[in-house]
Amino acid sequence: MIRTPVWQDVSDAGDARGDGLDFDDFARSRQAHLRRTAHLLCGDWHLAEDLTQTALAKLYAVWRRVRQLESPDGYARRVLYRTFIDETRRRRWWERTGAGADQAEVVAPASDPDLRLTLLDALRQLPPRGRAVLVLRFWEDQSVEATAAALGCSVGTVKSQTSRGLGTLRTILADSGKDFGKDFGPGGAGTGTGYLRAEW
Repeated sequence: MIRTPVWQDVSDAGDARGDGLDFDDFARSRQAHLRRTAHLLCGDWHLAEDLTQTALAKLYAVWRRVRQLESPDGYARRVLYRTFIDETRRRRWWERTGAGADQAEVVAPASDPDLRLTLLDALRQLPPRGRAVLVLRFWEDQSVEATAAALGCSVGTVKSQTSRGLGTLRTILADSGKDFGKDFGPGGAGTGTGYLRAEW
């Protein structure tokens, strides 16, 4: 289903011939990436679409200011992640709607489909903020400092969440009974980031 972009209903973001056109160009170029990132966060394509639309609507409302920034893309990233965390705190909609039920139908082929699906399922079992940290660090390939800025937390929090999240992933993957090598094995020395980057 094709949805009408919700930002078209925002009335105070700027005139249609100025800010609006620039924003439309930005939204078209980044929407697919934002939606895929949102899917990694929530585990459901329909909810990912809602998250993306909500984030873009918020971005549009302040686009006159955001378009002057050196990195509007970074600002959009922060809006998406904080929207995700805010929504999970308020409604926990990803549990009520059975998020992730459609993964098998829509996940793109990977070098190891079983590994990819297992990673996505393991990711969904992490708390929202821990999930957001890992997606920022290993899908978005953001630094610790950039991740902290996006989530509005300290560098120390990002480091501890990364360590805790990777440890949880190792445990889940080990319990799955599949052989993922030493990176994800119990007490493995590796971080598993090679798997994360390759399969996400």
